[in-house]
Amino acid sequence: MVTNLRIIWHSKTLPRINLSVGFNSVINISTRSAESKLRGSTEALYILTRCNNTRFEFIFTNLVPDTPRLFTSVLAVQRAYETTKMYRDLKLRGALIANKTLRLLPLEEVYDKVNGVWNLSSDQGNLGTFYITNVRLVWHAEINETFNVSIPYIQMRLLKSGIASLAQPCGRESQKMQEATF
Repeated sequence: MVTNLRIIWHSKTLPRINLSVGFNSVINISTRSAESKLRGSTEALYILTRCNNTRFEFIFTNLVPDTPRLFTSVLAVQRAYETTKMYRDLKLRGALIANKTLRLLPLEEVYDKVNGVWNLSSDQGNLGTFYITNVRLVWHAEINETFNVSIPYIQMRLLKSGIASLAQPCGRESQKMQEATF
């Protein structure tokens, strides 16, 4: 079974033997020929994953010969997952700004652009520009456009509001960036 977040497999004979692979742990997915003891030469789906510091490779063959639709579906869903990461994952020091203009995601709209906003995440602070869109908050330093952060609303909780606001990433993303203060 393929969902928008994971691939789920279970044994036909023993359903308690199963595997669930989240697309976030996938390093590479490809199809190529493989030698199977049951089927001989056949097309196989190779999934290379990582968990902590360990890599795992899973090789799947199709039960119905000459039906690559399942494999193409997995590849298409994985590609869709990868291309939508900017909508849900915090991004530090990315290629977010080009010629002092925010690079917009598809269907993204800028609601407000505020110049002169300080990022106080370090001891010295940095002056920059703050963008508020329908998808995320983006800040970049005036001096160096590559010193930036993009925080999708789905990854944020607003802790303080007023003259200074504190946006803190939630969950796994907070390991990437402890706090972004604007």
